Amino acid sequence: MHNIRPRESIILAEDFEGLVRWYREVLGFKVTSIFEDGFHFANMATESGIRIGIGSAKEMGVEPRDRARATVLLQVETEDVRALLKQVTSLGGASNMPASYNKTDDFWFGGFADPEGNPWWVVDKNCP
Repeated sequence: MHNIRPRESIILAEDFEGLVRWYREVLGFKVTSIFEDGFHFANMATESGIRIGIGSAKEMGVEPRDRARATVLLQVETEDVRALLKQVTSLGGASNMPASYNKTDDFWFGGFADPEGNPWWVVDKNCP
């Protein structure tokens, strides 16, 4: 068995600079390293330890398709799902799953997409 360790999830962008800027301004990611020689790639992280990478789709030889039908989703936890979704949509993202309350398990959940349509799920700390 191989010992695997966590690394950042990668998002391939059509507009590299625009998407890096959006994640900084809207979700509070900071650029921890950036590569612009031969290809564009940014390592980003939040103060809470979430790490992502953003690369240029074209330079990686990828043509993004219908991102709303993605089979891999990124998921984050926040104290106030409704407030985060409101912030995201007011700053260029889109709510693709309205904030909802699960009475059985006592938690809030919802979803959004970044300006390029990459889907995220959002839950609060009570989510099982």
